[in-house]
Amino acid sequence: MNIELHIEKVQSLLDQMDLQKKCKFSAWCCNALLLEKKIKENMTKITKSNENYQLCDAIIKAGWYDFSQINIGISQKAIEDINWDDDDLLNDMVETQGTIELLASIRNMLLGIQQKSSDSYYFAACAENVINWKDALANFPYSKDGKIENENLKREYEIQLLFLDDLSNADVITLMDNEQTLYIGVPESNLVFKKVSKNK
Repeated sequence: MNIELHIEKVQSLLDQMDLQKKCKFSAWCCNALLLEKKIKENMTKITKSNENYQLCDAIIKAGWYDFSQINIGISQKAIEDINWDDDDLLNDMVETQGTIELLASIRNMLLGIQQKSSDSYYFAACAENVINWKDALANFPYSKDGKIENENLKREYEIQLLFLDDLSNADVITLMDNEQTLYIGVPESNLVFKKVSKNK
């Protein structure tokens, strides 16, 4: 798998979508990182605060539901202000790479919204942030043989393209879970969700 070719393809597909769908894709990528338990724990420990995680969650949700509600300048500064001690022992942990990718993905989403152009570079970069995290896990796996992490990395490429295909064809997309499985909202209620099977 060539990450550069993949991201070029992602960008090309995003170029054909409106800004709202581009935001949904980037927020979906950010959310995949946000929902990683190890990243949540790492961010809380390394920044010595749970507020930073909550801030990330709020920005991602706004990007998903209504990007026009985001104050770009304030949000960018808030993300840039999240930092930690360079000498912290947690810096050597693979989870810290996940925290870095999460913050980078949110920055990319915000930059994409700020640009408001047909260029989807920053939105596509969010997909790369997720792959970077999966790649880090494949190189420093939690499992003994790393098979699960390698499979997850390979699958990530496929999942992103499947989601883009669904995003381009769906009228209403309202929620995603931590496996990045696409859910289509039932029009009558935003609180009711129906799983879409790719086999039908």
